[in-house]
Amino acid sequence: MRKALFFLLILCIGCRKDPAPLPGKALLLFPKNNEICADGLIVSASRTKILFKWDASKNTDSYVLSIKNLENGQISTHATDKTQLEIELDRNVAWSWFILSKNTKIGKELSSDVWKFYNPAPAQTSFSPFPADLIAPRYGEVIPLATEKVTLRWSATDPDGDIESYDVYLGNSNVPALYKTAVKVPFLADLLLDRNKTYYWKISTRDSKGNRSNSDVYLFKLD
Repeated sequence: MRKALFFLLILCIGCRKDPAPLPGKALLLFPKNNEICADGLIVSASRTKILFKWDASKNTDSYVLSIKNLENGQISTHATDKTQLEIELDRNVAWSWFILSKNTKIGKELSSDVWKFYNPAPAQTSFSPFPADLIAPRYGEVIPLATEKVTLRWSATDPDGDIESYDVYLGNSNVPALYKTAVKVPFLADLLLDRNKTYYWKISTRDSKGNRSNSDVYLFKLD
């Protein structure tokens, strides 16, 4: 009897189907992250065609290229089954992009990293910083009551490498007021904030030539 049960168990294990393979994460190749893209095909004084490239990802039958204008927040998406796609973009604008790898047979998808680049205008020699990435608190994070102080952390890059300072905006409105100006490091530590409130924050990055960029607005809650 035990032998029969053993063979039945083996048979059941052998009949069990392997889970459907999930799509892999695409590796971005071009335009390069945090760099000036000077290799586009110039269409006019205000427009350039840029060839986006990425490595093929596993278990993927199609991709969606997502491109965001970092000045006005507008996003465009472009579906393809290739690993490169030429898109016409405005010049003198900072952009971000990522690839969504899709397995349509199982209805699953996976996002790549997000890269930023600058599409320069003719003879442009000075560039605004890329909008800062807000690191902590994470968007929508609920900070427990036991936490007495809050630290804001972010990261920022500039095509010219000349970031000078940051202005921190923080408050209970979704249009936060200026909280602290001319911060020299990418964090603001040990903030004493009120409990049971929602806070909104953003970072304005300034370089040595007076160019500025603004991050997205994040929110967090104090429990």
